[in-house]
Amino acid sequence: MVKGAIFDMDGVIVDNIRHHLKAWKQLGRELDREFRDEDVTRVFGKRNREILRSLIGDDVPAEQLAEYARRKEELYRGIMAPDLRPVPGLPEFLRSLRDSGINTAVATSGPSENVRLVLDGLRFEDAFDTIVTGPEVRESKPHPAIFLLAANRLGLGPADCVVFEDSPAGIQAGKAAGSRCIALATTHTTDELRQYQPDRIIKDFTELTVAEL
Repeated sequence: MVKGAIFDMDGVIVDNIRHHLKAWKQLGRELDREFRDEDVTRVFGKRNREILRSLIGDDVPAEQLAEYARRKEELYRGIMAPDLRPVPGLPEFLRSLRDSGINTAVATSGPSENVRLVLDGLRFEDAFDTIVTGPEVRESKPHPAIFLLAANRLGLGPADCVVFEDSPAGIQAGKAAGSRCIALATTHTTDELRQYQPDRIIKDFTELTVAEL
């Protein structure tokens, strides 16, 4: 059995793709641009600066990109706050992990403000042993840096951990870290995820028990 469980946040702890897409659309309107859902979803899981570069090109100064990214997350938190709910089965699954002595971590590309919104809003403040956010590592997914750091903070090797992800970039990062990877079909379809060869694909945590890890 694994000794550690590392969770991405968006699409894993909360099924929030529609909230992010609404925020991107609103940002696009503010910038007099059209950000299509399929263009955002294709690079979901990466940092905002990479998403923005894919949407508007490389000609925008870094300072302006940072301001756009900050504004997008501000919009997202306003949209998400009234509609917080965990992915089905997650509260029970987290309790089972704790009862089994398995340490837990959050490893998300999002900023700490988003993490606090979700964990505090869901009353998961004490559910995780450590939290790693995107700004803490230089490389973004699909580079494994964020999962390697999370495993290290748990005092474990990555091979002792299972990673829960919903995006292609996240699956690639988890596998590159040397961890087992379970994908959730929240942001992408099962067929879309299968080509990235996760160890298992689930709809939500009602389809998984700790004994199966």
